[in-house]
Amino acid sequence: MATVITFLRWTEQGVRNYTETVSRYEQARQLAEKYGVTFKDIYWTPGGPYDIVCVMESDNVDKAASFQLATEAAGNLRAKTVHAYGPDEMREIVSAGT
Repeated sequence: MATVITFLRWTEQGVRNYTETVSRYEQARQLAEKYGVTFKDIYWTPGGPYDIVCVMESDNVDKAASFQLATEAAGNLRAKTVHAYGPDEMREIVSAGT
């Protein structure tokens, strides 16, 4: 299972409709299921460098990327996503280089 962390910033449209942010998350969570993506955590962080930070899991990183594109297409958010590694995964990565 791949873990991805997504850093989200509201667009001008997203800021104008900030009161709908939790409802939009609930809709995104339902859409994510169709892509095989599961939200593990979500945090709203207004005032920081990002407005929302999500931790998600997917068995297919391509489907996760497709989900991200679908959510960005709505026009409320722009995302930066990174693949995250747990301790065991990182141990494998490090040992592969030695």
